[in-house]
Amino acid sequence: MTFPSTVSLRHVPYGELKYVPFDFGLSNDQELRAEGLHKKSIIFDCLQSSTFTDEYFQYVKEAGVTIVQKTISHVDPQTALGGIFDWNKKLKRNHKVAIGPVFDFEDLKKAKEQGKTAYIYGFQNTVAYGYGELNWVKVFYDLGIRIVQLTHNWRNMVADGCAEFSNVGLSEYGKRVVDELNRLKVIVDVSHVGDQSTKEAIERAEIVVASHSNARSVCDNKRNKTDEDIKAIAEKDGVIGMNSMPSACKYTKMDEGIRPDINDLLDHVDYLVKLVGVDYVGIGFDLIDVWPAEKNAGSTNSAPQIYGTTYPMEGTTAGIWPYAEGIDSVVQFLNMTRGLVSRGYSDQEIQKILGLNWMRVFKRVL
Repeated sequence: MTFPSTVSLRHVPYGELKYVPFDFGLSNDQELRAEGLHKKSIIFDCLQSSTFTDEYFQYVKEAGVTIVQKTISHVDPQTALGGIFDWNKKLKRNHKVAIGPVFDFEDLKKAKEQGKTAYIYGFQNTVAYGYGELNWVKVFYDLGIRIVQLTHNWRNMVADGCAEFSNVGLSEYGKRVVDELNRLKVIVDVSHVGDQSTKEAIERAEIVVASHSNARSVCDNKRNKTDEDIKAIAEKDGVIGMNSMPSACKYTKMDEGIRPDINDLLDHVDYLVKLVGVDYVGIGFDLIDVWPAEKNAGSTNSAPQIYGTTYPMEGTTAGIWPYAEGIDSVVQFLNMTRGLVSRGYSDQEIQKILGLNWMRVFKRVL
């Protein structure tokens, strides 16, 4: 696996992106098996938060990622519209390595066949629909939005967020938004949503997932989902995407330079597979490769109860927030395949986790 040697993303807070194999203690045969599986599998990352440069599109392709669900906006309709128009231009400019926005399920297969990456548009907040204006749901559907998170950490007009100390459910307007998403066959995402709102959304939504959340029983963080929520999502044939955000993997002393690693993330995979079965586990790493350190630290300061603390870095007072070691950037995707091999999963199970489970869900909406 090769990556563009001339690209230097200097504004990445923890240096240039470079693949570093994690030490799983695999045999030569296991390494060959993992590499072969990675090359032939459809790899679906159901949440990417990085700021995409033209160079970064190349990184994603070379990492073997077949499909990305890309967050377009967290904010108002006008900004969301601008985000979509900007992304349309980016995809057109990078057509040699990218396909999108995706409207047709066949484009996902085409991406694998052509060695490109397909991009599906999504929202991480219903604030993009304005205030009480349901017509925006259809407008953005027509522009390619196929998955919508109800809120992002904090309360909005639709639902309560996971960072709130209150725990209320969907508003009356929120119920109407979910109903409209159901009508249009848009996926309802409950990743950053509060517990009661999550429960009510799962009950009301026709197609519901947690695109980037881990198991709260493994890491007691309100960003993660309870066993009850995980079982309810699985009962609706949804998927829970494994998130390499450090505080979602394992609480560690980040401020002292101690961070989680990919084995902590794989513990979540094992737990979910035992809880609900391999058919309901996927990937949603929520990577933020291209973010300035100041913005990175600002996120943790806004909600330390879910984001934890920053990791010290020489030359900055802000610190950084690197994801779990071994899966802390897009170029480390092969480590996930290798890690699943190390945990004893079969080829079929690994391919389901890497992408086929998400393919099953998105076939219902594309």
